[in-house]
Amino acid sequence: MNISLERAEGAVAGKLIVNIEKSDYQDKVAESLKNLKKKVQMPGFRKGMVPAGLIQKFYGNEVKAEEVQKVLTDAVNNYISDEKLGVIGEPMISDDNALPELSVAENFEFKFDLAFRPEINVEIDGNTVVDYYNIDVNDEIVDKQIEGYCRQNGKHIDADVYSEEDLLKGSLVENAEGENAVSLEEVSLMPRFFNNEEQKKLFESAKLNDKIVFNPSVAYEGRDAELASLLKLDKEEALKHNGEFTFEVKEISHFEPAEVDDNLIKAVYTDGSVKTVEEFKERVKADVEEQYKQDSDYKFMIDLRDVMMKKVGDIALAEDLLKKMVLLNAKTEETKKQVEEQFDNYLKDLRWSMVRNEIVKSLGVKIDDAQLVETSKRMVKIQMAQYGITNLPTEYLEQFASERLKDPKMHDTIVNNAIDFAIISAAKDVVKLNNKKVTVAEFNDLFK
Repeated sequence: MNISLERAEGAVAGKLIVNIEKSDYQDKVAESLKNLKKKVQMPGFRKGMVPAGLIQKFYGNEVKAEEVQKVLTDAVNNYISDEKLGVIGEPMISDDNALPELSVAENFEFKFDLAFRPEINVEIDGNTVVDYYNIDVNDEIVDKQIEGYCRQNGKHIDADVYSEEDLLKGSLVENAEGENAVSLEEVSLMPRFFNNEEQKKLFESAKLNDKIVFNPSVAYEGRDAELASLLKLDKEEALKHNGEFTFEVKEISHFEPAEVDDNLIKAVYTDGSVKTVEEFKERVKADVEEQYKQDSDYKFMIDLRDVMMKKVGDIALAEDLLKKMVLLNAKTEETKKQVEEQFDNYLKDLRWSMVRNEIVKSLGVKIDDAQLVETSKRMVKIQMAQYGITNLPTEYLEQFASERLKDPKMHDTIVNNAIDFAIISAAKDVVKLNNKKVTVAEFNDLFK
């Protein structure tokens, strides 16, 4: 066997040429055919007694192809490993690779196109300046968060007169004749969510047993799904009922937010770590600051990426070959179209992943099991916070985090997040931070 690499100095693509001779695979073919003979059954022969000539006739080329492929795969992988070639993706059979007839040929030549990782010099030190946005958590933000807790822990009470945030329950009858006219005994309405202001006003100060005439199709204009849900019809049928209806008020449910007291404190911080209203407000502020710190760190990572990519400069890649690789894995025309449309973004992400790997080396970032667990917990907390759950009990937090780590689909995401968190932590101690104090609105504007 002979393996050679054709690659110009510093080139991002090259060609690997593998010449396989009969002596490289013939013993393996003979051994495979011998083992196959023990298993094959043919009419007229007992198991294991089929003549070697018939085995060769029926299975020889297939076994030969398998063994040549094994020899080839091992040779290519070992060469890339032994020579420490920084290869991107998988070796690809060259377009000019002409394979001889398997049943006739004894010697084979295979040509592979290889894409190489370029040498990248990453310097991240005190001369690297990166913006860091410190978000001002003022009393207004804290009060808004507390208001949210009050609403989450509020309750509905019966009322006699409707006000804006109330829920109405009653009957709904279409003011039309015919067997298809809608008549519902139990429906719920929240007029404050109507699209049309005039329809909202019809319900102002409504009282129990009042009969209010309104037009649902106008009230929910443009929201066909909600109209269909109200009328308990499919969308197409609901749109046909575009006239007036009479709603009879049978129940008014008034929402009352919780008071900031011991009950609210215990509901939000179930571990008993917060005792007084003053401590509650301080804890809420600390939690909000921690949440915004995570947002600031996220923005820092984006800015660090931009700074480092500019410092590194152009990263040459074998773009045509890489595109060919990606398209080869595209199974449908639609997928191929998406590859064409998104290929520039793919190259950007690939270049960043290379720089990111060098940053990890430069900063000495290492990830252990403990960090993966903490990262998984952090991701669970972030997700729960989106649903208004900010103080998940420890046992549930650990359970959810553990389940995510065991999920193969989530594991890589957790690892990548752990690496990013470690980069952020290490980089903030190394680079020069250009600290900027901003309001929440100013910070949000940075993402527009």
